[in-house]
Order: sequence, then structure tokens, then C-alpha cells
Amino acid sequence: MVLIIGVFVLTLPLSIPRLMGYEVYEVISGSMEPDIPVGSAIYVRSVDAAEVQVDEVIAFHEEDAVVAHRVVENRIDTSEFVTKGDANSAEDLNPVAYDELIGVVALHVPLVGRAMTLYASNVGKVYLLLTLACGVMLNILADRLRRRRSQKLREEVERLRAEGMAVDEKVMAAVSAEERRASRVGEWVRTVVMVGLALIFVGSGAVVAFVNWQYHLSDDTYNAAKRNYTQEVEAPAASDKPAVQIDFEELLRINPDVQGWIYCEGTDINYPVMRGETNDTYLRHDYRGEYNVRGSIFVDAENRPDFADANTIIYGHHMSSGTMFAMLEDWESQAYYEEHPYMWLLTPEQDYQIVLLSAKRVSAYSDLYEIHHEHDEGFNQFLAEVLAESDFTPVAGAEADQNSNYVLLTTCSYAFESARYIIFGKLVPVSSAGGVAIPASE
Repeated sequence: MVLIIGVFVLTLPLSIPRLMGYEVYEVISGSMEPDIPVGSAIYVRSVDAAEVQVDEVIAFHEEDAVVAHRVVENRIDTSEFVTKGDANSAEDLNPVAYDELIGVVALHVPLVGRAMTLYASNVGKVYLLLTLACGVMLNILADRLRRRRSQKLREEVERLRAEGMAVDEKVMAAVSAEERRASRVGEWVRTVVMVGLALIFVGSGAVVAFVNWQYHLSDDTYNAAKRNYTQEVEAPAASDKPAVQIDFEELLRINPDVQGWIYCEGTDINYPVMRGETNDTYLRHDYRGEYNVRGSIFVDAENRPDFADANTIIYGHHMSSGTMFAMLEDWESQAYYEEHPYMWLLTPEQDYQIVLLSAKRVSAYSDLYEIHHEHDEGFNQFLAEVLAESDFTPVAGAEADQNSNYVLLTTCSYAFESARYIIFGKLVPVSSAGGVAIPASE
């Protein structure tokens, strides 16, 4: 019974407020810290926009995202708000129109948002279902044990009566009440429910076990790739050379779809980069071309090989274990960015330092996913848009120009439906290929 109650308690912070007319969201960025910490659940009530007061925190739509910032000014005459995140140094770039308002944040509860996001995910729902099924089965099992004890007690009472011994009437009343609860129909229903829940429990458990087993195999596969095809080397302090060398000759012998290797020192980003005939090719296949639940890091199939386009899109799964591209969202922290202001993209012909210029959360349907092959006017507009409103401020010297090639790294985000997180960086050629120095030309 405790497990069953626990499941309902976990769902109450999300279900009850919605029944009362509140919208519930998880806070996933630190723009409102320290007042509203990351991982909090915010409860938003609908209000008349004209009645919103300065210093109230409002939730509003920004493209396909939901943002919660404090009101600096309510411009009733133009039907818009001026807003600012508490942790931000400046007001938001664009005013918030009244029709984008969701409501006022009436309450926030630390940590609850992360818990709700967990059990709202597919894996979380499986775990909740397992817990609920386990709780119901244990409850039914406990009931059967009670009835079995009641039956034994009844047999003992009958024996005592047969021997002419007195029986406490209170004991008999308790036995009779227990037996009434255990009617034949009730027994049949409990048996059916028990079998059904057992099937659900076994099936859900099998799904969880299979997924975890696949994750384990994936970890082994990519850890073996790092051992077999990479070698750490000492890089100069000036950071103009990668701290790793890649055996591209052997990798290309295994699979000619290998385009390069992406590496970020001090992080788990250390993977081969693939390019298939379609974007589905390496969605669920590893660098060897074998099925793998985590897939691969891969280049958009519409990009030209060898990172020759003005911008190349590189995809990777956001795994709950923190592998593949799950770490991309760490760059929304200025401090984390300053510790890792660049990555490396190594290829058989030329290595590049990826100078990171912007990071933000967007919709999967954002215009930023348009590929630009040439450095034309369309690309210039794309460059301005992708650099706007970054989660971090680039360090001195990290600047964009219209003639360089760029990469856009992207992964899933769970901030809202169809959310994605992107990091945009400039490819700066260095004097190495596969981590090995290229001899200077005479």
C-alpha cells in the first residue's frame, strides 16, 4: 500500500494544480537564480495582462519555449512587458507581447521540477508503472496471506469445538468478517488482476532490462573505440594542437562513413563522427554500422563531406547517462563555458579547433536547422540569428566572421515538446590531421 500511495503522491504536484487551473513547468536555466533555482517546479496561474504588476514573475511563450522572467515594466499602452532574468545583467532583448503571456508564477518549489520531468519521461513512466504494479501485487499478496491465516484459524476453531473446548466469540467474529471479504467472486477478480499485473511487471521489467543492457553494450563499444583508435598526447599550453591522435586509417577500413572525430578535453565528448546516406542511418547504428540504441554522432546527410559547407549540422543523442551529446546543455552555464571554450574536430586531412560562439535552446523546427552550403546573404542572416541571445558570452577573441566555416552541434532537450539544445562554433584550421602535425611546406 505504501508503494501505491507513493506513486500517487509523486503525481500530485503535477496533476492537482492542473485540475485547479494552474500550468506547471520545470525551471531548466539559471536566469532566475537565486530566487528560483534550476530544477524547481513553477506553478503559473492565468491573469489579465493589464493587471500584472512590476516585480511579478511571469511565464510567457518565446517561439516554442516557455520563459519565466521578472516584469520590469508593464506597457499597457503598447500591450507588452519589459522583462529581465534576475541573474541576467541586462533586460531581455525583445518585449513580451500580451498575447504571449501564459500567466503569473504563483509558487515555485525547488527540486520538484526535476522529479516531475523524470516521471513524465518514457523511462520514468515505465518505472512508475513498475512501482504501481509491484505495490498492487504486494497488496493482493498480503490479502491472500491474511485469508490463509484466517483459514488456519477457522480450522483451529473447528478442532477446538470438536474437542468440546470453548471458543472466544470475538475471535469467531473476526474470522467470519475476514471470510466475508474473501468471497469467491473476489478471489477470482484478485487472481485475474494479479496475473495481469504480473505480466505488466515482467514486461516492463524486461523493457527496462533490455534498454539498460543495450546501454551497457553501447558503453563497451565506444569505450573500446576510444582505447583502440585514440591516443592521448601532450598538447602545447597555447592549445593550438589537440591532445589526442586518431587512427583514421583503421577507422576508415572498418567503415568509410567515418567523417572525423569530435573531442573536448575534460569532458565525455570523445566520439567518431559519421555521415550516412540519410539521417536515419546512424540514428540507431554505431560507428561500425551495427545496431546500437545510442546511435552515433553524425553529420546531416545533406551536408557535403569534409565539412566543406558554410555550416555543418552534427547530431547526437541526449542520453540520460550523460553520454553522447547529453553534455551540450552544460554550456548554458557561463562558468562551464569558460572552462571549455573550444572543442576539437579531427579529420584524416585537416584538424580544426571549434571556437564556441553561442549556445541556446530552440525548437526542432527552428530555421537554424537550415543548411547553408555557401557564404551568401542567406548565410549572413543565419549567422546573425544563431549568434543572438546566447546562453554564454564568448571569451575575448572568440569572434565570428562571414568567411569561415562553422558547425552546429545539436541534441534533444526536455524543456518543452520538440526542444533542442544547440552549440554553434567556428572551425579554425590548425597544422595537424588526425592529431598528427602536418609537415610545413617548403
